[in-house]
Amino acid sequence: MKTHELRERLRTFPRFPLLRDATPLHPLENLSGELGVDLRVKRDDLTGLAAGGNKTRKLEYLIGRAQAEGADTVLTAGWYHSNHALQTAAAAARAGLECILYLKAGDPRKGSLFLDALCGAQVRLFDVPGSGALGPEMERGAEALRREGRKPYVIPVGGSDPVGSLGYVEGALEMREQCDETGWEPDLVVCPTSSGGTHAGLLAGIPALFPRTRVLGIGVGDDPGEVREKVGHLRDALGELLSLPPLDDRTLDEAFCFDYGFGAYGTLAGPVMDLIREVGSREGFFLDPVYTGKAFYGLLDRIRRGIVPLASRVLFLHTGGLSGLFQYEEEVHRHLAGTD
Repeated sequence: MKTHELRERLRTFPRFPLLRDATPLHPLENLSGELGVDLRVKRDDLTGLAAGGNKTRKLEYLIGRAQAEGADTVLTAGWYHSNHALQTAAAAARAGLECILYLKAGDPRKGSLFLDALCGAQVRLFDVPGSGALGPEMERGAEALRREGRKPYVIPVGGSDPVGSLGYVEGALEMREQCDETGWEPDLVVCPTSSGGTHAGLLAGIPALFPRTRVLGIGVGDDPGEVREKVGHLRDALGELLSLPPLDDRTLDEAFCFDYGFGAYGTLAGPVMDLIREVGSREGFFLDPVYTGKAFYGLLDRIRRGIVPLASRVLFLHTGGLSGLFQYEEEVHRHLAGTD
């Protein structure tokens, strides 16, 4: 598909601009030299909204839809470390909308929870096992607002619905333009996968624009069957919205790896924390222990084991999470200091 054709299709959807410039695509020269691959990182941690991250792209379409529907308030849910929640609070502030966050309880003096309040969001904390339990609370809150004559717009966990996933079809377009400028094209694009919207958007955009490029989502501890089902449904919905050909089951199955969750979602792993320090000291950027750290660890392990062939051109999508790193700074520090 031609770049301009896909861009014209995306222009039919409401969009609120949040990302002013393309995010950098950086070569990782030190790690590439060691591993024998051409490894580069797409720095979507540098989107410029709040602490940066992949949710900026999703929120352009989600906030655009909220405005088109006349909403005055947006609601969303997540864990206490949620960069999605922080990005939603910042995007709502920029758009002049109120924001209410329904979050799994955590220390409000640290990381994302601290920054949520600085963005002016109303933060409601719940002692629940995970963000999935917050959906009913959020719906009750939305209904209460409707009874008051307000117009709430509910954004799902991670911004992962067909509207939000359009953001990573747009992200694939940006990658295509950058690759055309540099003459470099990846054999493999890798991202963390959890709520599924980023992964689904890439599975819609990359095959249309990079026919020879594979997409791999590395799971971070969620149930594999649930993640595959969510991503598959979202990819199907994007295909209908954008008139794209369906993705065959084999290609979808090959787009997942669930070997690096290190337990349930949110579990901190020593090897991942070691990698965070290695990447910071060798390449000068930061990963987080919940999403990007696990996915990047998995990618490097697959390269070292020969699953990713030597001389491959590999693009890792950095989805952000700096504020989450500070949410867990005590745990990471204890591990790195050898006192845990």
